[in-house]
Amino acid sequence: MEAASAFRTAGFDVRQSSTFPDPQSDKGREIDVLAQDPDFFGVIEIAFVIECKSSSKPWVVFTSDDALSGYNRLFAFSVMSQAARNALAERFAQLSVLGPYIKRPERGGYGFRQALGKEADPAYTAAMAALKACHGVAKDRTSSSIPRLAFAFPVIVVDSPLFECSRAQDGKLELTGVSNSEFLFSAYIPEHIGCCVKVITREHLPEFATSAKMLANAIREDLKDEEDRVFPSSSSHGT
Repeated sequence: MEAASAFRTAGFDVRQSSTFPDPQSDKGREIDVLAQDPDFFGVIEIAFVIECKSSSKPWVVFTSDDALSGYNRLFAFSVMSQAARNALAERFAQLSVLGPYIKRPERGGYGFRQALGKEADPAYTAAMAALKACHGVAKDRTSSSIPRLAFAFPVIVVDSPLFECSRAQDGKLELTGVSNSEFLFSAYIPEHIGCCVKVITREHLPEFATSAKMLANAIREDLKDEEDRVFPSSSSHGT
């Protein structure tokens, strides 16, 4: 409820307990919160898929200086429809607002775990659920000639302490408390899909939702010509 409230306040259309088609089982699955950026034209569709995990145990994101070394930054950025990926690739060097979001440093996260747990790791389950839901949300449109530039961002919200763990130069492990982090996650469902999954604490929700809206605005600004190409009059919408 807090996640839904934070994203509504930031300006998103929010659905709680939303469903999506599981690409592996071909059955409907539930995701906790689906926050969609309001869209007038149906060309650029932006969603944040949010999985909420409640636990008394802390959570850990494992990080390194080369976690994203050699990894395609477009794939790390978001789960996207093919039309969206093509649109970004065509104008990658000209992305004025969106560029900094995509051109992330090599340092980052490569794993996510719940600390002190002995049973099946709920961190993996949460990441897989969010990634599958993003895959379902961002699929290419097949029943229309209008291209669907869909972006889906997986997010996990936790209500217990979050830490980043890395190996120092002297070989010792360093553990740092954080309010938000991210890690690269991929799976075969059945084709290979992957991107960076955001992990945020409950307290960080309002700030993150605001930054998510800024990201959505950046996507729309840099891809505005795609809407104009489909709907030439869209540039004068509302005037």
